[in-house]
Amino acid sequence: MQIYLDFDGTVVEHQYPSIGKYNTGCFEVLKKLEKAENKIILNTYRADCADGTLQEAIKYIEAQAKISLHDVEQRKIMPSPWNWKDFRMRDLIFIDDICLGIPLKISKTTGNKIVDWKAIDTEFFIEGIYSKL
Repeated sequence: MQIYLDFDGTVVEHQYPSIGKYNTGCFEVLKKLEKAENKIILNTYRADCADGTLQEAIKYIEAQAKISLHDVEQRKIMPSPWNWKDFRMRDLIFIDDICLGIPLKISKTTGNKIVDWKAIDTEFFIEGIYSKL
């Protein structure tokens, strides 16, 4: 399965152009996804910028999560809604804070909405996304 992963508001809190605070639970889920042989593709608006922030995001994920990204989208692809019934049929998942219906939580640091990785981890387990573990 292809996992299209956003960066700001998903892996880290919004602090663009800086790298925000780590979003708790993200790396643990990414490691499980990689271990289950899913392809993790970075899909971020940083890809549309020529200021070097995309490379910083790539290095941050690979160094901190200790995973290898399968690919990086050259331009941001707008995510589809968070809908479990479509996932297996389309063989892709968008994990992005702007996905309609994705589990969100309020950041204690900024007060902004960010992806709720604990809820995603639970849904992935229930739906068998980690089935190759």
